[in-house]
Amino acid sequence: MSKREAKKLEILLSGLDVMKRKGYNGTSVKDIVDAAGVPKGSFYNYFESKEGFALDAIDYAAEKNFESCDSVLRSQKPAGERVTAFFANGVLKACECDFKVGCFLGNMCQEMADSSDLIRVRLKRVLDRQTEMIKTALIEGGMVESDAAVRAEFLFNSWEGALMRAKSSQSRAPLDAFMAVIPSILAH
Repeated sequence: MSKREAKKLEILLSGLDVMKRKGYNGTSVKDIVDAAGVPKGSFYNYFESKEGFALDAIDYAAEKNFESCDSVLRSQKPAGERVTAFFANGVLKACECDFKVGCFLGNMCQEMADSSDLIRVRLKRVLDRQTEMIKTALIEGGMVESDAAVRAEFLFNSWEGALMRAKSSQSRAPLDAFMAVIPSILAH
């Protein structure tokens, strides 16, 4: 990684951390550069705009999610165990954050889908990819493609809703309710 790429990543990670906590609209370029410890002008050497930064942050967060999804959903365990483990890992992450962060991609979707077509399209692409990964695991478990597609969509959408509810109630109860229903969704 070049020095320039390393500096861009440093700014991206610092700003992403701020944006996870404060949201897109609650985060200014000044907040990002302050967190990274760089002058404001440096921001524009690496990012076209705050929206451009957000697009890079979405890509980075999505790539980390894909790596996590891939390691769990493509393991050698039975498909139902893989899908359950994927969401169980999400419950653990939410608990580690005391339910204060939620899903960065889901939060961005709620906040920015109506405000920025570029962000909306990027979010749709990455969220569709995650849903596709769940669908693939269900198909590998013997579910027919049409059922797998509907159930993967339902699971992922329900998961995002459960994360939102856990964040608003600062409780794992919505996540536990979601986990309790997974076996009936996976039954075919």
